[in-house]
Amino acid sequence: MNLTIHQLRRFLTVAQELHFGRAAQQLHLSPSSLSEQISALERRLSRNLFRRTSRTVELTDHGRELAPQARAVVEAMDQVLTWARDDSGPAHIRVGLMVSSPGFRAILAAAAREMPDVHWEIRQLGFLGAYKALAQAEVDCIFVSEIGEAPVPEFTSIPLWEEGCALVLHEQHRLAGRSSVRLAELAGETFVTVADEAAAARWLTAVTAADTAEPRSLPVAHNFEEVVELCGAGLGVNIAGESARATYDRPGIRFVPIQDAPRATTYLYLRGDNRSAPVEDFARLALDVTRRGA
Repeated sequence: MNLTIHQLRRFLTVAQELHFGRAAQQLHLSPSSLSEQISALERRLSRNLFRRTSRTVELTDHGRELAPQARAVVEAMDQVLTWARDDSGPAHIRVGLMVSSPGFRAILAAAAREMPDVHWEIRQLGFLGAYKALAQAEVDCIFVSEIGEAPVPEFTSIPLWEEGCALVLHEQHRLAGRSSVRLAELAGETFVTVADEAAAARWLTAVTAADTAEPRSLPVAHNFEEVVELCGAGLGVNIAGESARATYDRPGIRFVPIQDAPRATTYLYLRGDNRSAPVEDFARLALDVTRRGA
């Protein structure tokens, strides 16, 4: 049985507040997301931890038994994290990337100038590894580009910038010579998507026209480099933020603007708990750099 420190923190917050709305606000989650996560914890433990009615939330006997044990585990983990962030050494910030972009490079350049004592570590995490790495504290924050989707509720999300979308396709594709296209013109295309069918289905729903037939997908890519290679081989097309051209353009590939696609939003995600002061400073700097460049 595997339990995470985040599950225990969320249990303890609800146990203290005895109110899902107030607990969710503290954790920067939606009440429904927090409720589902507590239910998942109860299923994992095979024990009911709370009695819930339309008016009240109460700890069960099992919940009362778990509370001091969970508190001891969380306090021990906090001690480890405090030790790991010992101020006697330089600050260390691990930044995860789903895709690279000019906006991210501008933020990192400003951070290197304005936070010179920080040791920076950049990790390319791809489409499927970014959220997991943040949840498991393998990185301190992640930059994620999402199209037509709400922010992931498990984390604190800071929207940085929006941009239009472009169709990524082979230079010999029937639409490659166009100055722009519309979503309805993509009916019948095969889309190169992530190697997770559930995630691919959500993405396709967001980026394809509602009145077209269900699109075909090729769910094999783990990162955007793989997407570009597959599109360049003529195996399918993809939809990305327009700024992808600046980083991923190469011979044989075209980026054609899509007139009516949903906007792509780049978020900076942080864990909702136990963030260091340098990470908080970096988040503020990222937002400030974005606003100055707007």
